[in-house]
Amino acid sequence: MSFSTSKRNGVLAVVSASVLYGFLPVFVKEILREGMTDAALVFNQFLFTSVFAFIIIRRLKISLRVTVREMIELVLAAFIGYGMTTSLLTASYSLIPVGLATMFLFTNPLFVNLAMIVIFREKATPARGFAMVTAVAGLILMADFSRLHSGGILLAVLSGIIYAAYVIANKKCSFARLDPFVLVFYVGTVNAFFFGLSAAVKGELALPPTARAFCLMVIVALFCTLAGVFLFSTGVRILGASTASVLNMLEPVVSLAAGTLIYHDPLGLKILAGCMLIVISGMAAVMDRPRKELS
Repeated sequence: MSFSTSKRNGVLAVVSASVLYGFLPVFVKEILREGMTDAALVFNQFLFTSVFAFIIIRRLKISLRVTVREMIELVLAAFIGYGMTTSLLTASYSLIPVGLATMFLFTNPLFVNLAMIVIFREKATPARGFAMVTAVAGLILMADFSRLHSGGILLAVLSGIIYAAYVIANKKCSFARLDPFVLVFYVGTVNAFFFGLSAAVKGELALPPTARAFCLMVIVALFCTLAGVFLFSTGVRILGASTASVLNMLEPVVSLAAGTLIYHDPLGLKILAGCMLIVISGMAAVMDRPRKELS
């Protein structure tokens, strides 16, 4: 099946974003090893991202002007979409295994597709249904169910629902027309403000403590955050929220591969089978040709 240049670019953007997001846990783990706290790390991640985005915007002479409605929706999307997702997911880590929490976060394509079909009257297709079922099955195989906690599961599922709303907002809200770099700037600035306040209250507001931590933070901000958000937002605008959300499920596969290669994490047949199912789900989502999403 032949794809238009636009669709190829959309697929490439989302896949690239998934790879960058997938490597984020590796860099975060290394920064924490340098003695940085969780609160300080998240604050610096968004602060650095905002600064880099501002530099790029100035170099490209892009206007930062937004309407009142766009600003309100941007603040809500940035704080809720990233802030609440991060907070809920982090809280779930103390109650259930990280792999299981990640699985529930990445059920967000299910919620995205349900919302697009029920709320926005998007056409449901067999291929899309197959992609969702296959992806969830793959994540179940990859997750560790050795320790269950209803509260932890609830927190992780809520993080998936909230992130699904953020994905849809990138397509449906008024700020969807903004330049992606402007979007990244405002997302970074809003979250730097809120997470900075949180870190200050905890007495953990600080810059990277070592030169290595500083260099790693630059990588996290420039590639895993700025480039990741830019590419994903671009992909959502081209492919639509439903297809992009399914393709983004490559992220946990990349994280798993990175952990195996760098930290020699165990990799069994069950996990490999789960990875294969997620790859198949992504292919099904790309090959599907649903009716154009409503604007």
